[in-house]
Formats: sequence, C-alpha cells, structure tokens
Amino acid sequence: MKRLIELAERIKDRKLKEKTIKLLEEQEISNSEIVYPKSDFRKIPAWVAGHHFYEGGLLDHTFSVTNSCLLLAKNFEEIYKASVNYDYLIAGALLHDIMKIFVLCKTGKQWNFTGCTLDHAVLTACELYAREFPEEVIHIVASHGGDLGGAGANPRTLEALILFYADMADSAVESFIHGSAAQNLQMILMGDKE
Repeated sequence: MKRLIELAERIKDRKLKEKTIKLLEEQEISNSEIVYPKSDFRKIPAWVAGHHFYEGGLLDHTFSVTNSCLLLAKNFEEIYKASVNYDYLIAGALLHDIMKIFVLCKTGKQWNFTGCTLDHAVLTACELYAREFPEEVIHIVASHGGDLGGAGANPRTLEALILFYADMADSAVESFIHGSAAQNLQMILMGDKE
C-alpha cells in the first residue's frame, strides 16, 4: 500500500490528494444499505480465475497500471503535445478497482464473489460520487472497462482512454506471462471482461 500512497502524493491538488489517500487507506462504502464482506486490499487478487489471480494481485495490478498511465501520458505529451491532467489520471488509476474488496471474498482457501450485484467499476464510481470526487475522476473510473460490446461506459477523455488501455494491457500481459495457454489465447482474442 505504501507504493500506492507514494503515487498519490504526486497529486498536486491538495483536496484531491487527501480524498484519494483517505479512500486508499480507509476503504468503506458510504451507503449503509449496501453491505458486503470486506476483503483486505493488500491480499486480494485482481480477479477470480483471471488476471493477477494471486494474493496481492490487485495491489500489483493497481501499481503497474498507475505507472503505465504515467508513462503513456508523458509519451503522448512529448510526441503529440497532448494536455494531460495528471491529478485526475493518478487518482483514477489508483482507485479504478478499489471496490473489488467488496466484490471478491475468500472462503476457506478459495476466492469467490460476494454476491454484490453492482460491477466493481459502478460501485467505485458511486463511492467517488458520494465522496464528492471531481466528475472527471468519476468518469475515468466508470469507463475503465470500456464498452467492448458490453454495458460499460466508453472513455470520453484522454485520461479515461489512457487508463482504459493501460488496464487492458496490464491485465493481458500479466495473464500472458503467468496464465495458462488457454487463458492467454482467450485474453488475446476476447480481452479480459472483468
């Protein structure tokens, strides 16, 4: 978690930095009507039988995705003279999967789903809204899965587009390196629809 907090410290907007760090350190659902068991963010995999399916996988994935976003943003600034809001990008990347801790739980030795009916991106976007994050950060998180023929939101800002591709690439590369041949082929052909 220390690595994620260090990345959050790069956010220049004091209020956004404080909100981001608070949510990283104190992951809670503001809506008392939504109650699910809470997994430990430091131990949870990124997905069940998918990418980063190991203890601490979500932490590694979040760190890698945030770093990839920063590298892509710098590259696009240098080559295309793009204007990137790094504060929004860092906050969105660090928080994009944070509510998975209420979607996945460990039963015995196996990771399963809690039964939460909301997608993790929707649940996270709802939490960001409740905590009064900027609309741009909420959009980055809400659209990080993209449409891909499903019900997801399409990225409509450069920062959202950067996170979408960094997330997809990180998921695919980790699965390619550590997954089975069948998983690798499926990831390449279909993409990871977490």
